[in-house]
Amino acid sequence: MKSRRIPYFLILPALLFIAPIANAQTIVLQRTFIEQYKNRATIDGTFIVDKAHPHPNSPASDGDLHAAGRSIDVGLPMVAEVMNAAGTSQADVVRAIHANQGKETAVPISGAWRIWFEHPSKQPQIQFDDVPPAGNTNPDHCFEIHPITAYAGKSILQSLHEINGFTPKDAESAFGRYEKLSASLEIDDQTVTITSKQVGFNYVKFVAQLAGKPDSLDNNNAGTTDGQVVLANVMDNAGDAVLVNNVRLVFIAGTGPAQALTNSPDGATLELLALPRLDLNAISTFIDAGGSGSVVRKLPYEMIVMGAKNADNTP
Repeated sequence: MKSRRIPYFLILPALLFIAPIANAQTIVLQRTFIEQYKNRATIDGTFIVDKAHPHPNSPASDGDLHAAGRSIDVGLPMVAEVMNAAGTSQADVVRAIHANQGKETAVPISGAWRIWFEHPSKQPQIQFDDVPPAGNTNPDHCFEIHPITAYAGKSILQSLHEINGFTPKDAESAFGRYEKLSASLEIDDQTVTITSKQVGFNYVKFVAQLAGKPDSLDNNNAGTTDGQVVLANVMDNAGDAVLVNNVRLVFIAGTGPAQALTNSPDGATLELLALPRLDLNAISTFIDAGGSGSVVRKLPYEMIVMGAKNADNTP
């Protein structure tokens, strides 16, 4: 198989840039939070719904239901999203979100944590500063719970699957954009300040060839497993050349994609639907290797897998 690799991906920590980052936004994360979630697929906590869409998006517009609100466990402006929200099995959760809207009630929530520089803020967002109630369903935010996997005691793990009627971004466009992203890091004893350019390219459909064996995401050896992670090579749209090597893929336990991974032999090729997020494990590794002070480097990312099919198209 012919390999067409993007050269600047080869050694992630060594890729430093000196140019300033234009049109940037900034988030300040606690290092304790980074360590807690760097090897977690999901986050568990409570969520106050300030504003929610009255109806799910149409399938052509991604099929999600957005709810903006606050969580003491996150400490940042945030949005939580139900995937395939018009589905019958998601109806109870959608009703519960609407019932709690504006009531200042902190309700249990679980789902994939996601930090991504998509909705810019003019001011830095500092974790665990006061977060005001959201005035609309899409406030300036870098943090999401996307997708929600449980709300108010109701599991919707089955909501993670292909979005019928939606056209995702293609591999070459999306990963070409991700690979060009850089980030400015300011590291001190307590926090990491991350500044990066605005980027979208959410749902992406691509073919990936497994490049290793899956590892459990075990909450830093605390005995809590919420998914698996595996490295994979992302293929071009034709499926015959490598775009990017060794991208970290995150599979949430109990979902259809996780089962597809379990059913896949070593080196299998999978057709995936996924969302990008900041790779906190890469940032932690960079710090452990001696990274400190100020540096501009490649923005590390990983992909949360929402839909998966094996090479034989078995779901």
